[in-house]
Amino acid sequence: MNRKINHKKWSLHKKRLHRKRKSRRKRSFVPRIIVDTNVWYQLGKDDVLFNKVKDKLTPIYNNLWEMSNTGALYNKLDMVRNGIRKVMVCSKRMIITEPLKYLIKRANRKYRAKTRIYTEQMLLFTQKIANGHYIEEKQKDEFYHYIQQSKDQLKQISDNLNKTALECKNRIKSYKKHRQTNTYYLTIKYLDFMARQATNNKFNLRRLPLKEYELLILVLDKVFKDLETGERKWQRNDLFDLFNLAYVRRGDKYWTNEKKWVDIIKAVGCEHYLYQL
Repeated sequence: MNRKINHKKWSLHKKRLHRKRKSRRKRSFVPRIIVDTNVWYQLGKDDVLFNKVKDKLTPIYNNLWEMSNTGALYNKLDMVRNGIRKVMVCSKRMIITEPLKYLIKRANRKYRAKTRIYTEQMLLFTQKIANGHYIEEKQKDEFYHYIQQSKDQLKQISDNLNKTALECKNRIKSYKKHRQTNTYYLTIKYLDFMARQATNNKFNLRRLPLKEYELLILVLDKVFKDLETGERKWQRNDLFDLFNLAYVRRGDKYWTNEKKWVDIIKAVGCEHYLYQL
């Protein structure tokens, strides 16, 4: 009898502790705005708008990658430079961890994401651009070749995904039923597969707080279904645009002006995540 009473007390104690931790996390939560790279370019030429929102902006790895791997560095240099300068103003809040590694870290306390040499070089390069560095004439051919390699790699990913999507489409008997099928579990499983593959099966996403990352999961699921039914094709830049959402937690906002992504986010019932001026 005493054991049953003690067990009941212990159970109530655990519930109280859980509620306290949850309440503490809620009080310490600081909402942030994750920004599409094109918006950073917009902010680069609009000081009034930037000063209005700068305290809430959180730059991410994807922003710097795109700003380091764009042909605009030699044909629209001022646009990129001004965008990078705005990012640097907000650098104290910057998340420089790559999107998949960021999710793995959120799901595994023991995971330590090492900063790659490439990331360090990217930070150094963007800092130089912000400080006035430019691509010299004699370096343009070499830089163009480098940018083209990045584009080719992203195009290869696009071609592979579109090929796989076409194979899926040919096996679908009813597009209507396929769209209505709940495939969230498969989408989560795919993200978990990517995490395990990236860490040689040392880490997974089983403990990822799924409610916190519903925007990524719901949008990714919608994109996969649209690909499989032939409603859209995977575009070269979709990878980075989509994985911007890996940094958007429940309670955060995502700022993009791209109609395609705004429409998809609205279609999955997540309009409340969109930042509105």
